[in-house]
Amino acid sequence: MAGDSRFYRIEMEELAHSFGLDFYPVEFEVVPPSFMTEVAVYGLPVRMPHWSFGVRYIHQLVQHKMGHSRIFEVVYPGNPGHAFLANSNSDMDNTLVCAHVLGHADFSKNNELFRRVHKQVGARIVDMAANHARRIERAIERHGQEQVELVLDAALSLEQHIDINQALSRARYSDLEQDGEDPLADTFARRFDTLPGAGDGEESEQEEQPSITTPPRPEQDLLWFIAQYAPDMEDWERDIFLAVRE
Repeated sequence: MAGDSRFYRIEMEELAHSFGLDFYPVEFEVVPPSFMTEVAVYGLPVRMPHWSFGVRYIHQLVQHKMGHSRIFEVVYPGNPGHAFLANSNSDMDNTLVCAHVLGHADFSKNNELFRRVHKQVGARIVDMAANHARRIERAIERHGQEQVELVLDAALSLEQHIDINQALSRARYSDLEQDGEDPLADTFARRFDTLPGAGDGEESEQEEQPSITTPPRPEQDLLWFIAQYAPDMEDWERDIFLAVRE
């Protein structure tokens, strides 16, 4: 990009490689602080409409104008990665930020979690966000702004409660899990039965039946669980929960 020489991008990349960093190419763009704030708050160029993003934007803008906070960069990991730097920062600031961004790029390329997410989403993340926005807008047209906002409020209040180890597209619990069977516990029980004296004592008159529980084990992925198993939810409400989860 034009102006790369102001923060010594090429020199920073050579220095990073000399220290053993291994990263995908990074495209840098120097933008106004107002644009940086928008990117930092909304996360992506296209997002589903919700009042909370506007509140976050105003909060961040006021914090910046009062000197209580300062956004140095926003980075999107990928191949290539994308980094936005503020044109209000000094060349020295942006040189330091460039080195910091290359550290981000090394981490995102070599981290197993980032690698798995990139395989599932890759360059489609903006398209996915745009698709979510269209789904929310269609729901607003059919069910009204107030009803959709109530569902979005509930879903966004739980947006941190996901399981990062699960795939984006996740199937419902299997019949084996629903029946409450635990292969590990069953293996332990068989081994215990072979111990001396394991069969001594009174036997229960009636063997207990395994109880069916949902979820069959502690569940971190609350947005997915509610979308899949909550009673009395309409399909469009479940769709919103899954969109927020993704």
